[in-house]
Amino acid sequence: MNTIHHGFWTYFFFRKQKHLVKYYVFGSILPDIIYYIMFLYMAIRYPLEEDTFDLHSIVHQMFDHPIVIVLRQLGHSIIVWIVLMIITIMLSKWKLSPWKAVLYGWFGHIIIDLFTHVRDAVPILYPLNEYIVRGPISYWDPDFYGREFSIIHSVFFVAAIFYLIVERVKIKKSKKRKEI
Repeated sequence: MNTIHHGFWTYFFFRKQKHLVKYYVFGSILPDIIYYIMFLYMAIRYPLEEDTFDLHSIVHQMFDHPIVIVLRQLGHSIIVWIVLMIITIMLSKWKLSPWKAVLYGWFGHIIIDLFTHVRDAVPILYPLNEYIVRGPISYWDPDFYGREFSIIHSVFFVAAIFYLIVERVKIKKSKKRKEI
């Protein structure tokens, strides 16, 4: 799934935990933040000619950059996540904290990617093992139901946005009634 959708769905499901929702959302996009940082770096370091805009080339260079490869694998590794969760539990016990919310959002990202990445899947046990779990569908690749996923996801996405709007209107109406 793409980064923005990870963040949206995490917000959708954790929005009631107002004091922690931003941490859940940050955790859910954390494994992919390297792409945005590297894209900006490459755009500054290798400016494009005025007449051309070869986004495809920049994106491929970005994904093939050694730093991106390593950080992508670390960010999508269940081993790295488990180590950080153990450290967090040792420091904060079992109490739900902002750090744990970040880690839970991150865990959700890893799990969703396990199901929605096929050719672009990463080693789940990195750095201990290079074993790759390929998901049953791809969120983008038409050879692995990418079109169908996109259609179904778009329907749910629009429905969720509509639901959030209706929910917001109801809350505002309820607040107005209490004021009267």
